[in-house]
Amino acid sequence: MFVVFVAVREHTALVSALSAAGTVAAGVFAALAALGSMRAAAESSATARRSREALARTAQPSVRPEVRADGDELLGDVLVEGKAAVGVTIAWLLVDREIATASADRIEPGATGGLTVDLGLPADADLAATVRMIWLEYRDAGRLGLWRDTWEIAPNAQSPFRLASSTLQD
Repeated sequence: MFVVFVAVREHTALVSALSAAGTVAAGVFAALAALGSMRAAAESSATARRSREALARTAQPSVRPEVRADGDELLGDVLVEGKAAVGVTIAWLLVDREIATASADRIEPGATGGLTVDLGLPADADLAATVRMIWLEYRDAGRLGLWRDTWEIAPNAQSPFRLASSTLQD
């Protein structure tokens, strides 16, 4: 803050210059306050986004691919546990074959046959030699989140598939 005593009226140029400097200083302080407000808003937005993501993750159903033999054919199934999944789409990326895809509006937990794909493979097919990857997209029943999962073949494991990535989309 500037305090100036002007004793003589002939110094009006000095008074005008000090007035302009005060205006500039007020503008700088206003800009700093605006930057602080923008930073606080950005932090609030990031906190809100993290809260939405946490809420969506608590609603995420457990969705995974499985295979089963049906006569001479190998079928791919989608199994859901915990909570219902909606808008489910699966794509089986096969070696030297067309992509096998299917969709379902809703799969309840524990439902068998909720989403089945004929893989066009013999029942005794070697998964490691015939399946490149499995891609799943689904939402929780409350539509809080949209997930995209990628599964890989996991030879010599308890389950034939291993979750490679699971991404919550915005």
